[in-house]
Amino acid sequence: MPEPADRRRVLTAAVAPVVVMTDQANTSDLHEACAQALGQALDSYETSDLTDIVAGLTSLEEVMRTVPRTRRLRGSVALDWMRLHAAVTTTMAGAVYDQGRHSHAVSLADRAATVARAAGDGPLAGRALTVRARVVRQHNPAVALQIADAAGRIAGTSPARALVAGKVSASSYAAVGDVAGVQRSVAHAWKIMELLDSSAHGRPGFALDTYSPADLALASAEALTTVGVAEDAGPHLERASELITNSGQTGMVIAVYMARARAALSRERPDPYEARHHASRAVTLSLQRPAEWVARLVHDISALASRRTGHDMDDLVATTSPWF
Repeated sequence: MPEPADRRRVLTAAVAPVVVMTDQANTSDLHEACAQALGQALDSYETSDLTDIVAGLTSLEEVMRTVPRTRRLRGSVALDWMRLHAAVTTTMAGAVYDQGRHSHAVSLADRAATVARAAGDGPLAGRALTVRARVVRQHNPAVALQIADAAGRIAGTSPARALVAGKVSASSYAAVGDVAGVQRSVAHAWKIMELLDSSAHGRPGFALDTYSPADLALASAEALTTVGVAEDAGPHLERASELITNSGQTGMVIAVYMARARAALSRERPDPYEARHHASRAVTLSLQRPAEWVARLVHDISALASRRTGHDMDDLVATTSPWF
């Protein structure tokens, strides 16, 4: 796997020509170059520093906003440009959310959803709305569920709908301790996955047009563990671990370690030493890719360890606190 500096250079090399081309290239060539730059950002999303991802996407999004103001785009060309603009903005919203800049993430997500719906891309609009739902969930899970329901309807039968059910709805029910709601959402998400062709599964990690069974297994395990049914979460966590651990998708591997740490503390007999082992591995990996969501999970898991075992993880909290 390339080193972070190598990935940074690749992403910069993909975006820089787009900025230069804005005033020179024909619209078709510019669209292709922008799509390639977005593809590079998506390919490196789970392995690159989020600061680099956001910097590249910010430049790309500026191009996406500039072109319709300076060129006459009509018919299918205009729709294609709108879809690409929505895709760039949705990706940027996800990265900004992972950085912990939630207000900005919601603004970007709302813009992306509006443009995607105007372009007739329901699945992309639904995926964009999941960012708003995830932010709202932290303060008002009931409203997050309403947003998730709307996003699911907009997304139709698509990978985005499985994401909405398995990650957003399930975690929102978990936030209020609704076991039946979590189990219902998880089961619904897997039913949607069964309806999808395998080409819609993609690889683990952030994506726009696909949703991996590995991601759904991890989301299912997290929600079920949070709501206190660790026995139901176990098979999902094992499946996620098998599919993700050697995938090379750093962000996803970190998430698996953190899920394992929470699971070790949520069993009938919690194991603080196993939990620390997994959390320490997650933090070590995160040093090359600091993110607010990791710091938040470390804080939550340390608090859970203290409540259930009397052992905290203050050293890991101290290491990750600057990431907030």
